[in-house]
This record gives sequence, C-alpha cells and structure tokens, in this order.
Amino acid sequence: MKQIFLIFSALFLTTAITIAQDRGTITINQSEQLDSLVYRNTASQPQSQQGVTTQGFRVQIYSSNRNQSAKTGAFKIEKEFTESFPDTHAYITYTAPFWKVRVGDFSTYYEALVFSNKVKDTFPERATEVFVVKEDNIKPIYFNAAHTEPQDL
Repeated sequence: MKQIFLIFSALFLTTAITIAQDRGTITINQSEQLDSLVYRNTASQPQSQQGVTTQGFRVQIYSSNRNQSAKTGAFKIEKEFTESFPDTHAYITYTAPFWKVRVGDFSTYYEALVFSNKVKDTFPERATEVFVVKEDNIKPIYFNAAHTEPQDL
C-alpha cells in the first residue's frame, strides 16, 4: 500500500510540474548598438587604454584577506600612497579572497627594488609587507594630434 502511494505521489508531482511549465514565447527587442557591443571583439581595448602589454614589475604594498577590513584597508593604503607618491600609479585588485595594492610600472626588477626601498623608508610600519612582484603591465601609446606617428612617452 505504501509503495502504491509513493508511485501515485511521484506521478502526481511529475504531472503537476509538467502542467506548471508555461510554454509561452519571450520576445526581446533590443537596438543594433547593443548587439554590436555584445558581439564585438572583446580582445580590443578602449581607445583610452591602448597600449602594449609587456612583462614588468610592480611593488606590492598591501595584501589582506580579512573580511570587511581588507577592502577598507586597501583603499586607505592606496590613498596614503598616492598622497606621498602622486606620480606613481597604484592598482587595487581583488583576487578572492585577497585585496592587494600594487604600485608602479617598472621595466626591470632593479627599478622596482629601488622604488620598494623608497616605499619602505616612507612607510616603515609596512616595511615587512613591501616586496617586488612580476606582473604584466600595459605601456600606453600616445598619439600626437599634429602627427599620425605613435609616440612612446
């Protein structure tokens, strides 16, 4: 008797699920501009980010995986750094579960090492966290409006 009840229950649920599925159609109306944005080559970079990707080095000045304080800490460290070194770019990244702050776009390890020593002198409380990392950099290409030839700055 119990088996018959289970069989009928299973049949009832299967029938109910099948009936509950609506076999309607969905029509999506969208502009051609959206299609071109969705299907364009994602490997191309926006005009403002054009450049050449090179292997280089950056100096990591912060890394943390503490729940809420890691993100806040990363933005705080980045702000302090940019106030002390306004001409050097700082990059905040999140690679689960770590928030990291890396700075600079250096071509050689030696350049990054020299700069890391400056950072350690400026922020002695963070000296144990500062070290050089290898990372791909995008070296921008700038175009002079008067000439059509690219200029590398």
